[in-house]
Amino acid sequence: MRKLNFLKGIVDFVWITMLITIPFLLFFVGMMLFSNESLDIPIEINGTTLEVVDFKSKLIFVFLIISASLIVYGLFLFRKLLRLFQLRVIFDEEVVTLLKRIGFVITSSALLGGIPNFISELMENTISLSLGLNPFVMLFSLGLFFLVLSEVFVIAKHLKEENDLTF
Repeated sequence: MRKLNFLKGIVDFVWITMLITIPFLLFFVGMMLFSNESLDIPIEINGTTLEVVDFKSKLIFVFLIISASLIVYGLFLFRKLLRLFQLRVIFDEEVVTLLKRIGFVITSSALLGGIPNFISELMENTISLSLGLNPFVMLFSLGLFFLVLSEVFVIAKHLKEENDLTF
């Protein structure tokens, strides 16, 4: 139980830090999208570096912001899941639903973050293939892991119900 409390503490710290920085980020995003002047500051979101200057780069920036917002929502769902685990609610329909939702949100975030990265490489004519672990592969794998874990919990919940009926 100590490990769960430690994980919950780390996730809560990251959550509180994000809540403090989100208003500043929203102001910055609004300034970037609605300003006609370009800032000569390269922006890096989820491993994608972008200079917001024209409409295409602003559109890519919007995709990256949506991807980052989905990560924030996924962290919120993960906090709820950890809270249920602290309350010792494990084989419950709400846990399965949260695991599926987290998996879907993280996988969607990876896809929405990977598409702009590919588009920006197309625009710069610098398409490259990396066989290492990049943020897209890590996020996509994490999302699939949560989806598989939700299926495992469905099977475990079913087995628990059958076991409870036999005793």
